[in-house]
Amino acid sequence: METIYGAKGGGGGGHTPVEAKDNLLSESTAKILLAISEGEIAGGLDDTRIFLDGTPIGNADGTKNFEGVTWEFRPGSEQQEYIKGIPSVDNDIAVGMELKDDQPYIRTINNTQLSAIRLRFSVPQLMRQHDNGDTTGYRIEYAIDLSTDGAGYHELVKSAFDGKTTSEYQRTHRVDLPSATTGWQLRVRRLTKNQNTARIADKVSIAAVTEVIDAKLRYPNTALLFVTFNARQFNNRIPKISVRPTGGLFIKVPTNYDPVNRTYAGVWDGTFKLAATNNPAWVFYDLVLNNRYGCGDRIKAHQIEKWDLYKIAQYCDELVPDGRGGDGKEPRFLCDVYIQSQEAAYTVLRDVAAIFRGMTFWADNKVNAIADMPAPIFRTFTNANIVGGKPSYSGGSIQNRYTQALISFTDTDNHSKDDIEAVADLKLQHRYGVRKTELSAIGCTRRSEANRRGRWALLTNANDRMITFATGLEGAIPSPGHIIAVADSNLAGRDTGGRISAVNGRNITLDRETSLKAGDRLIINLPDGKSEARTVTAVNKKVVTVSVGYSQTLQKDAVWVVDSNDLAVQLYRVINITDNGDNTYTISGAIHNPDNYEHIDSGARIDERPITVIPPSVQLAPKNVKISSYSRVDQGMAFTTLSVSWDAAESAIAYEAQWRRDNGNWVNAPRTSSLGFDVDGIYSGRYQVRVRAINASEISSVWANAPETTLTGKVGNPPKPVNFNASPLVFGIKLDWGFDKNTGDTLKTEIQYCKNHDGNDPLLLADVPYPSHSHELAGLAAGVTFYFRARLVDKSGNESEWTSWVRGESEFDVNTILPDLNEHFMSTDAGKQLSQELDWLNESVLVNSAAIKEVKKEVTVNHEQAQSQLKTLERGFADERKSWAEKYAQVTASINGVNAGVVRLDKAVTNLDRSFSESQKQVQAKLDNQGALINSKMQAEFKQNAGYAMHSTNITIMVDGKKYNAASMMVSAEVKGGQIESFIGFNANNFAFFNPTRGRMEPLMFMKNGQIFMRESFIADASISNAKIGNVIQSNNFVSGKSGWQINKNGTPEFNDGIFRGKIYARDGEFRGTVYVDKLVGDNATATIYKEVSKSEIHGKRYDQIIETSVIYKGGMPYEVDLLMPTMQFTSEGSVPGAIHSTRVEVIINGIKYSPQTTVIATEKDRRLICSLYVTLKAAVKDAKVTIRYITYHKNGCKTTIHPAMIIVCKHNSSSFMPI
Repeated sequence: METIYGAKGGGGGGHTPVEAKDNLLSESTAKILLAISEGEIAGGLDDTRIFLDGTPIGNADGTKNFEGVTWEFRPGSEQQEYIKGIPSVDNDIAVGMELKDDQPYIRTINNTQLSAIRLRFSVPQLMRQHDNGDTTGYRIEYAIDLSTDGAGYHELVKSAFDGKTTSEYQRTHRVDLPSATTGWQLRVRRLTKNQNTARIADKVSIAAVTEVIDAKLRYPNTALLFVTFNARQFNNRIPKISVRPTGGLFIKVPTNYDPVNRTYAGVWDGTFKLAATNNPAWVFYDLVLNNRYGCGDRIKAHQIEKWDLYKIAQYCDELVPDGRGGDGKEPRFLCDVYIQSQEAAYTVLRDVAAIFRGMTFWADNKVNAIADMPAPIFRTFTNANIVGGKPSYSGGSIQNRYTQALISFTDTDNHSKDDIEAVADLKLQHRYGVRKTELSAIGCTRRSEANRRGRWALLTNANDRMITFATGLEGAIPSPGHIIAVADSNLAGRDTGGRISAVNGRNITLDRETSLKAGDRLIINLPDGKSEARTVTAVNKKVVTVSVGYSQTLQKDAVWVVDSNDLAVQLYRVINITDNGDNTYTISGAIHNPDNYEHIDSGARIDERPITVIPPSVQLAPKNVKISSYSRVDQGMAFTTLSVSWDAAESAIAYEAQWRRDNGNWVNAPRTSSLGFDVDGIYSGRYQVRVRAINASEISSVWANAPETTLTGKVGNPPKPVNFNASPLVFGIKLDWGFDKNTGDTLKTEIQYCKNHDGNDPLLLADVPYPSHSHELAGLAAGVTFYFRARLVDKSGNESEWTSWVRGESEFDVNTILPDLNEHFMSTDAGKQLSQELDWLNESVLVNSAAIKEVKKEVTVNHEQAQSQLKTLERGFADERKSWAEKYAQVTASINGVNAGVVRLDKAVTNLDRSFSESQKQVQAKLDNQGALINSKMQAEFKQNAGYAMHSTNITIMVDGKKYNAASMMVSAEVKGGQIESFIGFNANNFAFFNPTRGRMEPLMFMKNGQIFMRESFIADASISNAKIGNVIQSNNFVSGKSGWQINKNGTPEFNDGIFRGKIYARDGEFRGTVYVDKLVGDNATATIYKEVSKSEIHGKRYDQIIETSVIYKGGMPYEVDLLMPTMQFTSEGSVPGAIHSTRVEVIINGIKYSPQTTVIATEKDRRLICSLYVTLKAAVKDAKVTIRYITYHKNGCKTTIHPAMIIVCKHNSSSFMPI
């Protein structure tokens, strides 16, 4: 092998990348001039009250939080000096645009007042990385051009960024602007192309443009703050600068006002001085009259109601709890507001007025301000001085009910950041749920004041009743903001106002007697327009004596109002007054409650003013409903009594209560005014009780429930009715039942009915009082079927079980119904009219009639034995109690005993309690003892609560002197006891309906001798006792083998489908489909499985442990049956070897013991038995009890088990098998 030798050659030295140092470094100084306020402000400013990004420049101990920060302050006086270091006015405009070689930056300048433009460049990084890894600087050239008044660009600056920087570098160029007419265009060009590579950082941006006006300005009447600082301290950005001066603007305040201590000395003379204050009333006054930033150019000092503002200002300065606990106090309202933008004057004034819960309005050529604050009653109104006597009331929608208020305020303890104060009314929240409203508290810098504003917002929102009414010229007396008292008798429930009839010193005579009593307050309108109240000391009918005379002489007809502890007068604050142009004014007001202010300021409880004695429309429920029981002995028997009690509910005059046991039906207790009730003889169970209160207006509360309570009493329930059954009545059903023993305390029998046998949707039929034991259901049609059940309810409200449903059907047997109908019909006037026999008019009647009536006209012709006669009579009568009129006409002819005649009578009679009319016509012919007559009569009569109308036609035939009611027809209707009944009756041997077809009279239906013959008939529903079918009866859709049904006279019916619920007897049959059978009895086998039984015991001595299980075989077969138990299994498990001594199995059937064939499988500890048994039972054996018993003789512990197995029963010697 040849050896090869080699060596490594020499190599060049390696290069370590080098990064050059940054040589582009910028230092930026920010100079900021802030206008703090328009107008001179009070107090000074130090570095603890100047904040940069929320941090003060200096601390109270003299240390500084920022280095190199300088500042100067000017309070805004008219002669203040200018601030050195600000030789110009600068307006810095941020740009932030990247400068690219193909896209120059161009800016148009239109403000010709500018002196110069200052451009600020920004270079985030400037460097270049070479191929060997070294990092060095880079050069970027640029130029600045200017165009004046649209002329061509002129290059002013050409420079470059040359060097390296890894952090932001800024550079500024000032470009002086020459004179111009229209303006300039400034252009900045990048001369070095963008490299667009990661190895060269060459981005250049225009950071900002500053507009410069060269001037030294003092800014009189403007408070100024000038701040300078190194921009590097804030990463080259402008921090947020905020200040907190020790005082605000100098504004006009009363000369007697100390704005520091918030006190007013002596009586104010109406003059003002300048001072700093944050009282919102005087801030409002300043905004109205200041001619620089307010409305002073249009509104003068005499056009604002300063005296009302003086009262409001004092209310704002009052001290209230500060909400921090203890005795801390603070002014009620403060206005620490910074107005930074121009808004409509009305909007600003409205928002400032809202600080003191006020509103503004223009009236009497003045600006007026009112506040929601305590005030006396200014004027009273009653039904007597309200147009129409009825004011109208309104309120907000329930949808606008708020229960939580989120108040936004400025938190000066947190650098004047906005914060939220949440206020909730738990009572409203429980009623309406969580409903939030969000409000901005203008000028509010205290959390406690924000809380008060939230309470006021929720309270006024919840109590928003408004009143509106019209009154006469006195409606011009009050103004918006005044408190008026309104006495509305309709709302109050009794007279609480009126007018004065006379005045005698302290004795005042009212226009009516009232419920005034000593101690009440009588409020009367005085002649100067205001109201005054005095305490009543005595009342004598209409004369009222007051404790002290009124300050002015009262005038007759002046309005009075009574204010008492039990019925307070309504108070409203006037919101709006409208001149209707007809000497009337419409006043609108919002509800006022003097107790609200203590609740808002300190959270005090508000007492509702009782403005009505009418019970409320919402009744409170009783509280503390309790259930208890006690026992007593009555006639030697012990009874347990349920006792219920509750606390009284306000305004309630009565209570309704219900109770129930074990979730049964509610039982009503008698209505009571007491605070409880008892129920004797209760049964054991779980009891529930509920109670509701009822006021005088019959308005009930919701139910108040007692906790469910278990009580011990009688066991079980009352026994149910016995022998409950239904029997038919004509057009009705009768129910009968009996009572079991121990039902002496039964209250009623409750009966229900339904239309179907399944008992769905049962309805209450009747509550039959005990001891009645029958009930009739009348007014039914014939053959109507219902199902009924009943139960007993005892006097304690306990209920028995329901009886089974029983079927009841109204009578449908014609032989029973017809006699009953006939008896009822013939007992009526209509029936009597139908069966009436007529009498012939004879001569004596005519003569007597002529003797007692005034005959107006009579014509008689006589010839030997013949006579013809015509008579007419007309007469009438009327007085204050009765009127009547009648007309009689008679035409007769006779000869030798042969008579003929026509008689007509029309009569009308009325008196104070009866109206009657009748028209009757009778035609007759008579020959010896033979004759015929027909009578047609129409009658109508009505009394106070009963009446009838009837039209009848009767025909009577006389044969051989005997009269027959041959035929008659009657139509009638009558009303008795509020029930209307109508009848149509016909009396004839033959009755027929004919249809004229094919030119002849064809009978449709004929009735003869009680039988009805019809050609064709369509019947919707019919009940038939017996029907004889001559051929077939079938359904109208019968198609043999397909649909419908048919029964023919041969007795071979055909049904294409059917449901049979009763018994079917047949000799043979055939089923070609599926047959489902729940219970099949006969030559077949049935089977069941008895349940498993197990038991474990431990004995020190040997012991027979016995377990067993049983089943009942219902049986009843008319033949012998075999009972088979083929595979019975039993096990015994010993706890130790030898524990089991012996085992055996017994089967007992109806008391006879059998021993089955047994196979035993044994081990040292356990035994298992497998048994079988065969027993033949005699025919007709019923309810045979089969018991399987397993006995184990053992010692120590043992578990024995009877395992489930099958029992089979089949017919003995079944014909299904044949011997071979």
